Amino acid sequence: MVFRLLHPKLMEAVEELGYSEPTPAQSAAIPEILSGSHVLLIAPTGSGKTEAALFPVMSRLLEAEERRGVSALYITPLRSLNRDLLRRLLAIADKIGLTVAVRHSDTPEAERRLQAAKPPDILITTPETLQILLLHKRMRQALRGIRFVVVDEVHELVNSKRGVQLAVGLERLVELAGEFQRVGLSATVGAPELVAGFLGGGRPVKVVDVSAEKRYEIDVVWPLPSDEDYVDAEKFDATPEAVARIKRVAEYVKSPRGPVLVFTNTRDGAEFLASRLKQILGDVVEVHHSSLSREHRISVEERLKRGELKAVVATSSLELGIDIGDVDLVVQYGSPRQVSKLVQRVGRAGHRLGLASRGIVVAADLEDYLESEVIAERAAKGLLEREVEYHENALDVLLHQVLGIALEARLDGREVEVDYVMRIVRRAHPYRNLTEEDLRLVLDFAERHGLLKGLRPRKGSIRYYFENVSTIPDEKSYRAVDDSTGRAVGELDREFVYSIEPGTKIVLSGRVWTFARREGDVVYLYPDYDVSGALPAWLGEQIPVPYEIAQEVCKRRAEVLLRALRGEEGLPVDVEGLTPELVPTTNRLHVHIVENRYAVVHSCLGHKGNEALGAYLSHALSGYVGPVGYRSDAYRVLLIFRDFAPLNALEEVLRKPQWFVYTTLKNAVRSSKLFRYRFLQVARRTGLVSKDAEDVPSRLPEVYADDLPGVETLNEIFVERLDAKSLLSLLEKIAAGEVPLVVKRLVKPTALEKPILEEALRLDFSFKGLSRESLADLVRRRILNKYATLLCLNCGWVYVARAAALPEDVSCQKCGVRALAVVKGVDVEKARQVLSKYKIRQRMSKEEAKILENLQLSASLVLEHGKLGVLVQLAHGVGPKTAVKILNKLVEGADLWIAIMDAERQFATTRAFWD
Repeated sequence: MVFRLLHPKLMEAVEELGYSEPTPAQSAAIPEILSGSHVLLIAPTGSGKTEAALFPVMSRLLEAEERRGVSALYITPLRSLNRDLLRRLLAIADKIGLTVAVRHSDTPEAERRLQAAKPPDILITTPETLQILLLHKRMRQALRGIRFVVVDEVHELVNSKRGVQLAVGLERLVELAGEFQRVGLSATVGAPELVAGFLGGGRPVKVVDVSAEKRYEIDVVWPLPSDEDYVDAEKFDATPEAVARIKRVAEYVKSPRGPVLVFTNTRDGAEFLASRLKQILGDVVEVHHSSLSREHRISVEERLKRGELKAVVATSSLELGIDIGDVDLVVQYGSPRQVSKLVQRVGRAGHRLGLASRGIVVAADLEDYLESEVIAERAAKGLLEREVEYHENALDVLLHQVLGIALEARLDGREVEVDYVMRIVRRAHPYRNLTEEDLRLVLDFAERHGLLKGLRPRKGSIRYYFENVSTIPDEKSYRAVDDSTGRAVGELDREFVYSIEPGTKIVLSGRVWTFARREGDVVYLYPDYDVSGALPAWLGEQIPVPYEIAQEVCKRRAEVLLRALRGEEGLPVDVEGLTPELVPTTNRLHVHIVENRYAVVHSCLGHKGNEALGAYLSHALSGYVGPVGYRSDAYRVLLIFRDFAPLNALEEVLRKPQWFVYTTLKNAVRSSKLFRYRFLQVARRTGLVSKDAEDVPSRLPEVYADDLPGVETLNEIFVERLDAKSLLSLLEKIAAGEVPLVVKRLVKPTALEKPILEEALRLDFSFKGLSRESLADLVRRRILNKYATLLCLNCGWVYVARAAALPEDVSCQKCGVRALAVVKGVDVEKARQVLSKYKIRQRMSKEEAKILENLQLSASLVLEHGKLGVLVQLAHGVGPKTAVKILNKLVEGADLWIAIMDAERQFATTRAFWD
């Protein structure tokens, strides 16, 4: 047994504390770490990774003849280890005579002084605190004894500037303490060689991968709405499709198994789902995400462990190794978007050795279902994404680290040269290809802004360094309030708020709003109706679907649609408006022109690839026809033209050479509001503006466009938001004739254009600019799918039915009378009470008299017009009085659905002035 390789005192302590058998991760990693190799251990959550790293480190510390200062650093991106695990490690350390301490931003001053006076053998800290310790006089001396560094959750650091900063920080630590052994702990990743390179910084790293030991059992379901779900849609304030999904999740939670962890992709999604599940299940459901207070999150974790909760609805806040006890099942609500996300989330279930991790993905629609299916299959095979967001040569982090190196030299009373700085920084993997030109750009910026003189720190350098130890952007969010009612309607991310101006239309919580103003932490919105040009209020946490997933989904989608068009049995898909010739595939690029004002490019490049394509096309085409708006998702790009879609120009820009495409894309990014917001973040990190700055002067991004802040802003956006490689590859194939262009004009959108035309939010509204006939058809389908609640004014019978299923001659099935009122805007029981009061001639309040008047007028319309009288009253904002006006228009020859559409539009534009 591998524990026998440990120092006898440690082996005894380990056995006493109940570690009877090593896990596969411990069996594989302990011998390698004891041998002195740099090791990257890749293992799933709950596999004992921390012990696998710290047991051999503790063993070697016990074998050492002397220990001076801090001998081992344990660096974690979380501010604290799993609480139970930390308690066990402290107990082991105490038994064998080693000292362990924790240090982060919340550590009390008295404890910090104690650590400096009497350094622990093992110090648990964060990447940011390491940056501070490197310039702390007394702790700097303590760090000279470092022999081991363990980096936990290293996969979380690789794709962030936080990790870039740590990589250089470790090389600075080498200059202070000499070479030390490095151990990295990682969840399952698709590019282990990149993570190993990041950890080792050019040193050979032994990869110990036991992730294959973990078995995953993942099912994908696509609940379809029942008649009851249509009835319950109003109660849950959700679409019938969403109600079907919510009820399915509730079934999983109600099952006799143990606690269930439910993941959503966004915070507002978590809040929405948790609130609806509480309606069904009560207080055995709680929500957990990063915007909630730390106290609330810890309380939820503890209640889940104690068995007081049946389910927790969470975002990525519970992906990492937080101590939540045993979870039986993980439910992913909607596609997880990435294989790595699904593996990390489902890996929270079945922690005990030998247990498979069980997960269920509850999909929302065809693309969501196919996407989830592809991801689940890849997860089962261990095929994770190889492409990660990797920041190479990040200039803002480099500025901070060069200042750190200069300040360390001053502390030690020595001079440094450019060659010395270059040597340290290039050892860090993210800067292995750093050019002297880039370093000179950074040094020149530092000198011009009073941070360095040559490589000597100047007066403001210490303050700058300590103010910028964190590279994590300020993720402030704003409360969104309906300006007409004063009610809160949701939250908006800072990046989104920063990128819009007063008058901009946005979509939030399934409705359209106009951005009125921002006051402090509150954004005021005004209700709008026309969704044309409205921006979806995405949150910064949105997970992008990668290129390879989108490509596979497109292939499967084409197969499913073609089977449906041939009349073969299969998934219940919408093929409205489609023919075999209109079904996009990955080997030809379809561009569908809708009513000459919208072009939908079915590009399937994933979120980042399509974002790059949309930015390029909109910028390139604006030179031909003026401003061109765009929206993109993982499977298509929507181009919105002011007057008409210029077909020849569109084909021309899709065949442009690569240098033109790349230059245009850069110009598109520089002219975007996103660039301005990201420039603010970089400007803060470089000290160009204060950390508290809410904005940058309008000309600053232009002045610094080719200087450090502008260059790094562009780099950051290209890494995090765009996939230029996929875009350039597609356009190269089009230019070479390998991917033919298929351009089709459509009278109205097909089932494949609607998701992006309606912003994928199932709004009750559609784009202005579509023909009145197309809009009228959307109104017709929406209203016929609604459920009507009818109350007989004679006997009080209540009837609920889908509008499409109502007979032409509507009458009470109990007493046969045709005086049926459409109950709307008031609870049906309240309406029955008012009716009872009227019948026994009981005195009524003004409100009750108003309800009675509306019921009587509504019933008279149904009595006279039958089903037509019901349909008109189901329209958005249409009461009995407005219904009379609509029905009068029909007498004059107007189209029913266009008349309803006009009435809805009128209501939406004037509702703020109504009671």
